[in-house]
Amino acid sequence: MFKVSAVLFDFDGTLVTLEIDFPLMRKRVNETIASFGVPSHILTAPFSWERIEQAVNWLAQFDHKKACELERIAKAIIVEMEDKAAKIAAPPADVLPTLQTLRAKGIKLGLVTRNSMKAVQTVLNRHPLPFDVIVTRDHVRSLKPNPEHLLFALKRLNVKPMQSLWRFAFVGDHPSDIQVALRIGLVPIGIAHDKLSRQNLQRAGAFAVVRRLSELAHLLWA
Repeated sequence: MFKVSAVLFDFDGTLVTLEIDFPLMRKRVNETIASFGVPSHILTAPFSWERIEQAVNWLAQFDHKKACELERIAKAIIVEMEDKAAKIAAPPADVLPTLQTLRAKGIKLGLVTRNSMKAVQTVLNRHPLPFDVIVTRDHVRSLKPNPEHLLFALKRLNVKPMQSLWRFAFVGDHPSDIQVALRIGLVPIGIAHDKLSRQNLQRAGAFAVVRRLSELAHLLWA
């Protein structure tokens, strides 16, 4: 068991599943970037949002107006696919009771996601969940796995990073979630729905891996 004062949660894949075809998203984004003449070798980021920003920064050296147009078109692809998925997304039945149980224990709850506030709000309008802080990509410049994303959430909770050492947990479904938690001293907890995901999260350094969110009620205490 882990004694914590607050828990930060990833959104997609952890609390809800947005049915997004990520390979298609990446393909559409890459094709858009290529259509603006940006060389593929400069695109080193693993995620589409950061790849767009790499392309925009490169193109802005030569044509600022064209770079802005690329950013508008490419990011609209991501927003469109997110918004469509958010309209039908729903949390599993155990998510709300689990969050309510953690809150009843005196644990603060935060949401940290690469998704937009619009997509998150679309889901929460239909399925309200009790969070003290919500930090989306609209609130920060650098997204997780950059530590800035989680550190901003800690700041919103009025907790200094060193004070949070091993007193906060971060729950996510991707190895990068585990790695960023470890980088800033949070208890890393993975959520996995199959054996391969469990193994990947454990290899990344997760202190615990759960199959469903309800297991957290017995794992965390204030």
